[in-house]
Amino acid sequence: MSEVRILNGSLEDDDETDQIIIRGVIDQNTLKYVRLDWYQREQGFSNAHINQIMAAYIAGNKIEDITIGMRGQRVRNAKDTYSLLDRCYCINGGQRLFAAAAAIKERPDLKIRLGAKVYTNTTEKFENELFCRMGTTQVKISPNILLRNKKKESRAAAALLSICNDANFALKGRIAWDQRKSRQELLGGYTFARVVGALHAHKGGALRSNSVYDLLRGMDALVERIGEDSVKGNVIRFFDGIDKCWSIRQLSGMRGEPRPHLRPPFLLTLAKLFSAYSDFWDGTERNDFYFLDKYVRRLKGFTLTEYVTPRAKVPLDALYEILRKKLQLNPIFEQEVAAE
Repeated sequence: MSEVRILNGSLEDDDETDQIIIRGVIDQNTLKYVRLDWYQREQGFSNAHINQIMAAYIAGNKIEDITIGMRGQRVRNAKDTYSLLDRCYCINGGQRLFAAAAAIKERPDLKIRLGAKVYTNTTEKFENELFCRMGTTQVKISPNILLRNKKKESRAAAALLSICNDANFALKGRIAWDQRKSRQELLGGYTFARVVGALHAHKGGALRSNSVYDLLRGMDALVERIGEDSVKGNVIRFFDGIDKCWSIRQLSGMRGEPRPHLRPPFLLTLAKLFSAYSDFWDGTERNDFYFLDKYVRRLKGFTLTEYVTPRAKVPLDALYEILRKKLQLNPIFEQEVAAE
């Protein structure tokens, strides 16, 4: 049977959730039955960190307990051994679990003592929320994952992920939603979300926030206000305009490839500029963004390496003014005076 066994187990009150939990040591012969679900770091296991944990197992050092959720209530207890009879998922400690399996494979005679805290009758939603709360102690969970893992309850998170699979999107399949970026991924999901927020900052709310969940709440309000299709269309047109000016679709992703136009400070500054000027928006409500050809011509060929590389050190407010002048936009205060 594919049951997970907890040795020397006992029942405890859990301070975090007020639930009764099982705490003990996992029978190493049953480690292989603990699953990892979608909310985990799918590509985020660092080889260096895994090797460090394996070395700790082999040296017999103490390793922090992992947290398990069992999606059901079937438990059998015999002489302080708790057999978990329903499917078990690792909520926190995926790298410790993976490293334990790797250490045993390398040293079949190795005896591993890996403790576990077990919640019973869990759901995917409960596990995901607990995973996001707990993932700040060992290797801090990337904000890319925190955003991605809200896709089932946040319209904005689902919309962002949907855009990334749209054939019209210049960065289709090249946004990182995991712990680390692969070579082909050019922009992190959290940075992408911040750029989308900055582009729509004129709509109010927390769209400029650096807090993952505050930003997401602001974006949910945005989707509710102007509609998912408008948000998607605006984002696609924004990056399509950048592609026309400096090229995105042709990027290889190879190390050393110059791509200053995808550096976060530049993207955020350009999005902030576009948000501020009605010239880029259709209608009085300014819901629909357009990057007209005349603006593409004004930016095309503009050398960014002098302004947005680490060596350039141009202040962002100065970069904002440089871009404004390249786009031939009047200062906002001049527009306000003219309107009076």
